[in-house]
Amino acid sequence: MKTLLLEQMTWPEIEEAMEKGMDTVLIFAASVEQHGPALPEITDTAIGYAEAVDLAKRLGNTLVAPVIRPGLSRHHMGMPGTITLRPEVFRGILEDYVAAYVHHGFKKIIITSSHGGNFGELTRITEDLAAEYPDICIVSGCMLEEVDELLVEMDRTEGLFPGTCGGHACDWETSVMMMIDENYVRKEKLAAGYIGQFTPEVADRFFNEGVKSISENGVMGDPTGADAERGRRYFEMYQALQERAMRKNLEEWRKNNE
Repeated sequence: MKTLLLEQMTWPEIEEAMEKGMDTVLIFAASVEQHGPALPEITDTAIGYAEAVDLAKRLGNTLVAPVIRPGLSRHHMGMPGTITLRPEVFRGILEDYVAAYVHHGFKKIIITSSHGGNFGELTRITEDLAAEYPDICIVSGCMLEEVDELLVEMDRTEGLFPGTCGGHACDWETSVMMMIDENYVRKEKLAAGYIGQFTPEVADRFFNEGVKSISENGVMGDPTGADAERGRRYFEMYQALQERAMRKNLEEWRKNNE
């Protein structure tokens, strides 16, 4: 197969792939939102495509749905260009995606995100969809809390100051974008933002008062030392986390439905 992206395939190619056992669809939800002065608004979407294709290869028999964007980005609306969906619109898009893939005969649907602001709502929506389609395996990937723990591990593994991988336009995201395509990054504009613990109090301000209440330039972390090679290591760490979560959730569904 030339591609695992459903949007790049013809319908006969999709039909043939399904007949050969490609029975799983991976749905990523991303965003169109500010990512500081050095990264473009499409950052989460570009990363989402890279993660989705890689995970589809790891899982096998999996095709990739068009990455959903924009997403839930109300906390980034303080900067020009950000688009945010109403939660009910976001839910409706996911419901229509799943309804279409169920209609076409896919047996497993995995839903996850490359944008932190989507995770909470995605979990609720995925649980509701799983109840609506009890004969279809509908599961999620990792949880946001696991991502937060991984960011701490990334700092420690790379010997970086705690908070360098702060989770938004930070060393992690910037390095991964360099890995995907160096041209995405305005290197001369790289600048640190908020560097510190993402405590419950900080998280509350971040999501309810907006990122500008914490970081004037919209960056959570320090991307000034980012590089593509470190991006490859970050990417591997994150993909391993997602793969473990997806395989665990798929196996739990199988056991519960034997």
